[in-house]
Amino acid sequence: MKKLRSFGNIQKRILFVTLSCILAMCLIISYASYYIFQNYLQQSMMQSTETNLRFLSDTICGNMGEVYRMAQFCQNNSNIARYIKNNPNPGSVLAVNTYDRMLEEYNSNTAKTYMPRVTVITNEHFLQICTNSTYSTTANLADEVPGLPFFDTLLDDSDYNFSIGIIPDPFLRSYRPVLPIIRPITYQYNSIQGGYLFIEVSADLFTDALRGYAHAEDSCIYLTLDGNNYLMEQNLLTKIETAYEIREDLSGTAQAPDILIHEVSVSDGTRRIIISAPLNMSGCYISQSISISELQGQRILFLRIIIAALVGIMAVGVLLMMLMNRMIHTPVARLRDKIQRVSQGDFSREPSIEWNHELGDIGRGINDLSESVTQLMNRRIEDEKQKQDLEYQMLQSQINPHFIYNTLNSIKWMATIQGAGGIAEMTTALSRLLKSIAKGTQLLIPIREELDFLEDYFTIQNYRYGGTITFALQVEDPAIYDCKILRFTLQPFVENSIFHGIEPRGGAGHITVHACYESGAGGRRDIRIDITDDGVGIPPDKAYRILEDGSDSRADFFREIGISNVHKRLQYEFGDSYGVTVESVVGEYTTMSIHIPGPADRQEGQDLA
Repeated sequence: MKKLRSFGNIQKRILFVTLSCILAMCLIISYASYYIFQNYLQQSMMQSTETNLRFLSDTICGNMGEVYRMAQFCQNNSNIARYIKNNPNPGSVLAVNTYDRMLEEYNSNTAKTYMPRVTVITNEHFLQICTNSTYSTTANLADEVPGLPFFDTLLDDSDYNFSIGIIPDPFLRSYRPVLPIIRPITYQYNSIQGGYLFIEVSADLFTDALRGYAHAEDSCIYLTLDGNNYLMEQNLLTKIETAYEIREDLSGTAQAPDILIHEVSVSDGTRRIIISAPLNMSGCYISQSISISELQGQRILFLRIIIAALVGIMAVGVLLMMLMNRMIHTPVARLRDKIQRVSQGDFSREPSIEWNHELGDIGRGINDLSESVTQLMNRRIEDEKQKQDLEYQMLQSQINPHFIYNTLNSIKWMATIQGAGGIAEMTTALSRLLKSIAKGTQLLIPIREELDFLEDYFTIQNYRYGGTITFALQVEDPAIYDCKILRFTLQPFVENSIFHGIEPRGGAGHITVHACYESGAGGRRDIRIDITDDGVGIPPDKAYRILEDGSDSRADFFREIGISNVHKRLQYEFGDSYGVTVESVVGEYTTMSIHIPGPADRQEGQDLA
């Protein structure tokens, strides 16, 4: 009896110790899980809010970017500059032409509905474009706008100033909230202010972005415009005062470096977390507070899950520990051994791990994966080759067509003003250009054809600029004419010399194209073609970035006219040792050199499919 009683005590003791250990482990795991879940939940809600807020910010920034584009057009357009300089009376040819050009740009702007009023103003006259006639005003804006209390503040600032915030439209009797923008417009060839631009940005630009934007009832969205705070609700902007105190900066937990996250204490003592995303407007943010009710609801739900889990673990814990080793541990160990062999290079199929349950599906997947590794590696090599071909074909299609548009405008101008003159020569040159472009897809052509194409192009540009630009062609050896070069290689460089070298200087200019031999690597004879202009030159901080190619929407103008495109085409065709180099002195000259192989170092071009 004593032995049986002792055995029973030991059994009870083992059971007590086992259950106590399981209970203690469950409590520790539950506490740790709750703590981790609470932090994870808060972090997850912050990240979710940050992501949603980023989409909201991007929508606003996209529309505001279109407003900036309209403003920059008005500040930089040559028609508007002439209008500012001549200050013509309303109804004059210059005023009508300038208005038509503004209206054309306005109608092509995707954010035009958010610009109810765009006005270019001189000292005496103005041109006004409105969303519809109800927003038009009979007031003389040339007299009224300078009298606005915020006129000098916005005009004198070196950048866009939004410190005025949302105001009622000063030229409407009915209430319409707008954000005013006033920017100077200078004369065409100097920085002297001749007029200014007045744009009204509708508050709908901010509130329309909220349509379909789901958020909890106790989650508020705020708009900050350079010190002016607004509550965004029900498609309305209500100006408010800052009613909270920042307690802790949590911006380090944000996914993006420009996102601001703060834990704040509101007036009633409640702590809230506010996430702010910057807009592409100086000192402006869109902010949202995290929902307290949603956070608390998730916490309560998790507590209930933990309690239920504790009860279930206590009931089946021991049984699961016994079954786990038999049902899971052994198959997992065999799968792990197979994966280790695969990592060591053994890709043979092992049928013994293909059981008739879920782990067997994993085993079959590992076997299928091991058999596919070699095929995938071969496919990857083939894909890399195809990628290079596709990138090359894509680059071939990036030929700048802007000069054709300018040529047609020049012909129209000459036909109107001169009546005849050089129209025949320009038309002939243009037809040769179009014929050269459309006559085939041959990759490599003789340098003679490329130079003929270039001379036709310069003939057109020479008429456009009234003969103020001269062109010289120097080829040291006649044999160079028969060497091959990529089609459409030289034109982007001459175009760059005219538009960004000589034209900004505002006077006559000279362009020289010089072709010669140079010594290449390994003693080979290469060809160098120099395109030199006596224009404004390239600043040192931009010279080294001319040949770069990126996706930044604010890339400098050299990327837009094809210089980096030509550089890549040359390197894809002839190798990394060839391409384009740049030498420039600001205010004196710019030389862009094209380096290609000599006659003995290349293969004949083939037609592209």
